[in-house]
Amino acid sequence: MKVERLLAIVIMLLNKRRVSARELSDHFEVSLRTVYRDLETINAAGIPIVAYPGASGGYEIMENFTIDRQYLSLDELVAVIAALKGVHSSTDDKQIGQLLEKIKALLITAPSSLQGSAHPVIYDFNPWGSTPAIAEKVNRLREAIEKRLRVRITYTKMQGDATERTIEPVKLIIKGYVWYVYGYCLQRQEDRLFRLSRIADMSVLTEEFSPRPYQQADKLEWLEEWDTSERISLVLQFSSRVHVRVRDMFAPEAIETMQDGSILVRTMMTDDEWLNGMLLSFGDTLFVHEPEHVRERMRDTVKRMTKLYE
Repeated sequence: MKVERLLAIVIMLLNKRRVSARELSDHFEVSLRTVYRDLETINAAGIPIVAYPGASGGYEIMENFTIDRQYLSLDELVAVIAALKGVHSSTDDKQIGQLLEKIKALLITAPSSLQGSAHPVIYDFNPWGSTPAIAEKVNRLREAIEKRLRVRITYTKMQGDATERTIEPVKLIIKGYVWYVYGYCLQRQEDRLFRLSRIADMSVLTEEFSPRPYQQADKLEWLEEWDTSERISLVLQFSSRVHVRVRDMFAPEAIETMQDGSILVRTMMTDDEWLNGMLLSFGDTLFVHEPEHVRERMRDTVKRMTKLYE
């Protein structure tokens, strides 16, 4: 128990910086005398702890102290490397690359029999067949964010119309394998989220901007007003020939296998051009039961296609 408490104290000091002896005593439910002995033990083990007197005083680990590999297990180091490789796969961020090399160097002192250990999970945020174009946009936008420079972009919305925008970029976000830039749009006079794949042209301007206080949060919540498209209920029946593709695309709870082997799917999706293209891609293996306007739209599209090839 003492070893576990000592490790917990070290982690607490690393995370919270300065902590009072009373706070440690209350947290671990031990006496102040025990806390003082624990701090002396940690200090004797080579982790320098500094004491600060006064009302705002307490204990903290010396600022320039760095944690050696012995304070992270081999499995933990391998997990960190795997995660960093996943992030690095989607961008050639030099800082991430340098950090990856530094952490890899910590494994050099591990026994040779363990140096080939690999994490059981591969993290790769780079989609199949992707081009370096997105990585280039990420790097240019990151530079603009760091220097607080406005960026002019040509942005294409889902409906296909392109508009010129000037934005003040604040954050780069990767959601799944899709990159977004979050920032203030001068044309709309509000915060917006832009998908990088829909940015056709981009130029970093020399105009500087001051960040808005509310934009400094590390976590950004999805705002409903960013999605202006209507979501509709769909009832779709697929041929058994495409059951693999259907199970790849839809959640298991949305799928029902019928007696004749066909697959019935009940789901909610955004009613837009992407939906039309996705449904048409199934050809004669799909019948739309609901809603009626989607079924009619599919039929009209097929008629126009047939007329085009007559």
